[in-house]
Amino acid sequence: MSPATVALGYFVAGLSIVPLVLYLFKTQFTWIDIGMAAAGGAFASLIPTVSGIASLAAMLGILYWRLGKDKLFPDIVLAVSIARLALLPVFLLLR
Repeated sequence: MSPATVALGYFVAGLSIVPLVLYLFKTQFTWIDIGMAAAGGAFASLIPTVSGIASLAAMLGILYWRLGKDKLFPDIVLAVSIARLALLPVFLLLR
């Protein structure tokens, strides 16, 4: 699978699943926060060797920076984790 496909998948999941989970946790966010985290995760997934870990760290870091430290666990961590787990069947299907 090409790196651009993976980056696009991370971007779409970041824009669609993360806000849904944050809304279920009743976490206050703005769409600029979600857009920055999704774009940061997508761009970090283009790093050759450590793309998965760098992308995960970028999304978590940006959301932590924008939303605050009292929202890190469970809100941010679970939202990003659920988005990543939802991508597994999609990436397996595309492979």
